[in-house]
Amino acid sequence: MTASRNIPDNVSRVQIEAADPDVSAFVSANAGSGKTHVLSQRVINLLLRGVDPAKILCITFTKAAAATMANRVFETLAKWAALDDAALDEQIAQSSRQKADAPLRARARRLFASALETPGGLKVQTIHAFCTRLLHQFPFEANVAARFEVLDDAQTSQLLESLTLSVLLEAASKPGSALGKALAGAIVAAADTTFKEVITDAIRKRDTITQWITRSGGIDRAMAALARELGVDPADSTETIEADYFAKSLIKETEWPALIEALAAGSTADANHIAALTTVRDAAGRARIEAYLKIFCTAELAPRKRVVTDKVAKASPHWQERLIAEQDRVCKLLARERAVAARDRTHALVTIASEVIARYRAEKDRRGQLDYDDLIDKTLALFTRSSAAWVLYKLDLGIDHVLVDEAQDTSPKQWDIIKTIVSEFIPGGARENVKRTVFAVGDEKQSIFSFQGAAPHAFAEVRGYFERMHKEINRDFIDRQFKFSFRSGPNVLGAVDTVFARVEAFSGLSADPVATVHQALPDAAPGLVEIWPLIAAEKRDEMEGWDAPFDKLSEESPQVKLARRIAGSVKLSMARGTRPKDVLILVRQRGPLFEAIIRALKNQRIPVAGADRLKLIEHIAVLDLMALADCVLLPDDDLALASVLKSPLFGLDDDDLFKLAWNRKGSLRGALRAKAGENPAFGMADTALHRFGKDARQLSPFAFFARVLGEWRGRANMLKRLGPEANDALDEFVNLVLDYERRETPSLQGFVSWLRAAQSEVKRDMEMARDEVRVMTVHGAKGLEANTVVLADTTTPPSGPRDPRLLALPDGIVWATAKANDIGAMASAREEARSVAREEYRRLLRRDDTRGGAVDRMRHAGDAQNSGRLLVRPGERRA
Repeated sequence: MTASRNIPDNVSRVQIEAADPDVSAFVSANAGSGKTHVLSQRVINLLLRGVDPAKILCITFTKAAAATMANRVFETLAKWAALDDAALDEQIAQSSRQKADAPLRARARRLFASALETPGGLKVQTIHAFCTRLLHQFPFEANVAARFEVLDDAQTSQLLESLTLSVLLEAASKPGSALGKALAGAIVAAADTTFKEVITDAIRKRDTITQWITRSGGIDRAMAALARELGVDPADSTETIEADYFAKSLIKETEWPALIEALAAGSTADANHIAALTTVRDAAGRARIEAYLKIFCTAELAPRKRVVTDKVAKASPHWQERLIAEQDRVCKLLARERAVAARDRTHALVTIASEVIARYRAEKDRRGQLDYDDLIDKTLALFTRSSAAWVLYKLDLGIDHVLVDEAQDTSPKQWDIIKTIVSEFIPGGARENVKRTVFAVGDEKQSIFSFQGAAPHAFAEVRGYFERMHKEINRDFIDRQFKFSFRSGPNVLGAVDTVFARVEAFSGLSADPVATVHQALPDAAPGLVEIWPLIAAEKRDEMEGWDAPFDKLSEESPQVKLARRIAGSVKLSMARGTRPKDVLILVRQRGPLFEAIIRALKNQRIPVAGADRLKLIEHIAVLDLMALADCVLLPDDDLALASVLKSPLFGLDDDDLFKLAWNRKGSLRGALRAKAGENPAFGMADTALHRFGKDARQLSPFAFFARVLGEWRGRANMLKRLGPEANDALDEFVNLVLDYERRETPSLQGFVSWLRAAQSEVKRDMEMARDEVRVMTVHGAKGLEANTVVLADTTTPPSGPRDPRLLALPDGIVWATAKANDIGAMASAREEARSVAREEYRRLLRRDDTRGGAVDRMRHAGDAQNSGRLLVRPGERRA
């Protein structure tokens, strides 16, 4: 937003009202409607009123958002310090509609220095940073270590991975223990990798699991309550239910010959029942039950619509009635069996997961560490502890104004912290004579972080809470909406509103069941919306397994063809003057299409930033460094040596490797040493490897890799071949080396082993100034915008990558498997989870569609192979 734009008075008026520092306000802001500007202006207006910068608390969702807001404030204040009187008067009037006089001008020019000199600076931070600072201030009152360390996501993942492995190993070594029995039961229900993923899911829900077990009085009582929730007796077991299939049958085995005789008069379907009865008579155990179920159930174990054909029903109606009654009994037994299996799976999972969680907490306490969840929980516990009431008193003295950004992504627990802070503003607090305010801005229609605890409905609930609170104390409170977009044009915004015009499309976007309304400024460029036809898969001949490529996306796949088309479109746009950094390509999740798009862009020689998130040990630069470590630690590792010789660290090619490897008598290292005099490249590699081997024995891992990347010019050579995107992976690699040395005994072998087990991920900063196309997931693109936005997979089903394995019941969780196994409460829980996923899908799509910049171009693309439901049909709307 700039002063040169034609901004209607009604738009300016709403923004100025929201930025008024004398009133509390809640703002619902559409994407691109100027919320960051209003947040910054409100902070500046508070400073203009003489508020101490230290008494303003701004809570943002990410560190990047906090930096953006702080930079916006400081840039404005720095500009004001250098303006002449007339220009400064105009800026003050635009910000607050105040008429400037000499004292106000003098104060405005001092604000920049005042904000810089404030001890600790402006408090623009994430909620976790605020909690960290508070807990460090009052460690004894909060019952935390005085100099605790905060675990980041990577460290938390590494610690949980290590503890999970130790618990599983202990369970395997002690089969008679509770852990051993739990593991034995779990591996019957799922493969080892699947079970490990389920444990990871359970650990993410550790608060829910811990509260459930504590509330129930232990795991056994929790499982008994779960059994009742599933509609079975806690004493039921698979064995007792299996025994009931025949022991309590309504058709005795002695009657089967008469039944077979009646069925013999029927058709093929009835003959299949005869075959099933014959199998039942000869089989035993589970096979006998499965054969019996074929009479009454389909292959998916759903009840048959007709047990016998019409011919048998007419000839023997009494047998039809008895078979229908038996079907009802058998299906109820099957439902009980499924419920007991779900209970037993959950029992095994909770037993192992609770042990991992207990060890995780003990290990954190031993190390004096807190994770992000602990920061929130410990702060809430501190606030509710009566013995720490003076902490709230001290906090009350230091905060007069609270501003919350991205309020729709604030979790209920985080809101509880903010509510506690703001509750001190009411009469009777420490500073009644000071006008104090709360301000929040967000849009529940943009809430896409439910997996992190965000609750879209909480935005409206908290707004009502603060409105009632201010009404009770007779303080001003306003509720405003920002509907005008400073980012997108009328065609793009009109397309968004058209997509979400139907009830089934806007349902779940917000607490108010109304269609979306977006408005463009009068001078906005119209923009362009392209909707591409679906790309269908080509027919191809079936291939034998030995001939088919393994785990490789075929060149004819819709994803590859779509990626090529996107890359071609970007190439054409660049030829017409579009810069690569003006293009943002969004996908719902990383996968084949994500990788295909990056590969297609690189094949077109289009500068591309690479993945916004990557597994560190899968990046080629890190693989090369690990191969170097492997070959200096074990000189006979020919594969590692061959890999590192071809890497940018040494630069040999296939011909060089062939000369070394062909017809050699011993190891590849020996061959390199023997031929060092034949080729300067061989000699340099031999000398370097000898030196690296010596360094590996004498230097710490960090010193070793610092020499490789610096003195040996390893970083420069890697960047020359791999491009600047390798910088992020190399920087994170060096950070991990330092982190390892701080925690463990510094050895190269230990570090390489630790790194392979850590599975660290790198989150790359996509707000960089490099002129590159950005390919990102929707969640990773939070806060970003571009002139050209491509939505690459709008035809995927409106749900997550898979149904959740853990379903939330009213009084706990249950480990569910396939849909066919859902019964009663499980079926309701799965449908609720799917409903939440569909609602978030719609919010994701709406957020995508409003990311276009000033010269808008939005492309909806997809492939027919992935199409589950089209929100916009090809050719339905072209703007």
